[in-house]
Formats: sequence, structure tokens, C-alpha cells
Amino acid sequence: MQKRMAYTTAALLLVSACTGGGGNPPPTMGVPIQSATPMAMPGMSPNFAGSGHSGAQTGFTPGWLNGKVVKFFYHTNNFFCRVPVSDGQPVGATTNCEVGADATIDPRPADHSIPNLYVMTPVGFRPDASTLACPTVGNCINHPSTIDLSRIFGPSTANAPLPAHSHIIDKNSGNWWGLTEIGVKDLPTWNAIVAGKSLSVVRALQASDPGQTHITSDTLTNVYLYFQVQP
Repeated sequence: MQKRMAYTTAALLLVSACTGGGGNPPPTMGVPIQSATPMAMPGMSPNFAGSGHSGAQTGFTPGWLNGKVVKFFYHTNNFFCRVPVSDGQPVGATTNCEVGADATIDPRPADHSIPNLYVMTPVGFRPDASTLACPTVGNCINHPSTIDLSRIFGPSTANAPLPAHSHIIDKNSGNWWGLTEIGVKDLPTWNAIVAGKSLSVVRALQASDPGQTHITSDTLTNVYLYFQVQP
């Protein structure tokens, strides 16, 4: 099994500080489904069209890499989520995707070089749509439409819509990427990440916030996406 790099303090997870109790529904993270088309970030036009292989669609979302906006080109493969997961607990999402436990089955078995895609998720607030790579809740190209958040919010969220979010990577690569979730709990912290557009900024914010008041530690998932990075 390929273990992706992550902080070991992920037990607090991306939104624990923003819930009213273990079984409460998650705070608002976006808007109702309106369109399958990702919103454009500055300097980038969205492109979403057609179907690829294995049910995959072909198109783009924005991403952040070392202070710049890049494009993620999706094609060939849809998302990949398999059970069981590392904690042995059931996964309730119709997609078999979850947040809170690592994968035990990878799309490239025995390959320990699968890079991380850091999924930056606003928690309890809605930032400007132009700062979101996937602004539409439950609908983003070749992403799972639902995800099990029960390890965070309790059983009622075992089949929750995928939250709106943005993407950060720290290398230029192509093929499969393993998702690591990071929750952002307030707009000033989100704006700092938007301004920096880099993992180093995220790491500095995490290091300065050990209590996870403003930003969470890394949380493992069993989700993989397939895309190539383009300028």
C-alpha cells in the first residue's frame, strides 16, 4: 500500500472545530449544483467538454503551484476510490470515496511515487467563486460527486456532496494524484493562501496554528484523480 505524506495529527480532521456535535451536518461549504463547468481563476479560461475513456470527461480546472496558477488537464481516467480503507470502517458514499482514512488499494499498486494533490476546502464560509477551482458543490470534472465525511461529522454525512474547494500541488507531474484534505476555517486565512498560491504558504500557516483554529493539519483520503499539469 502506498502511504501518501501527511501529518500524523490528522485525527482532528478538516472541520472538527466548526461542528456543533459529532452527528451534526457540515457547515455550508458552497452553493447548490448549477453547472458542471469550473469557474475561471484570473488568467485562465475554463474548458469542459466531452467524454474520455472509462467514463472520464476531458477538460480543465485551475490549480496553484509555487505561486502561480496552472491548469490541470483531465482525461483518460475518472476518479479512483476503493475499499476497504486503512481504518477498517465502512465507507458510506455511493462513490466509495472518503476523508479521514488512507487508501489500501492504489491505482498503481506498489508505486510509492504517486504525488499529493492538496485539496483546500473552505469550512463554514463561502469565499469568492473566482478563488475556487471547483466552485459547484457535488460537481467537478472527474471528481466524485459524493464523499463520506462521517469520520468528521458523524453518520449523517456518510454520503455528503463533494464540497467546493481549490487545489495546490508542489510539483509538476502527470498521471495519478493522491488527495490530501486541508480545511481552511476563515476568510483571512483563505485569502493568504490565495495570495501565496503555494504549499509553502500553507505549511507556514499550519506551523503557526498548532491548535488548528484557522487551518487544519493534513487529512488522508482514499481518493485519487488523474490529470496532467500544464502552464
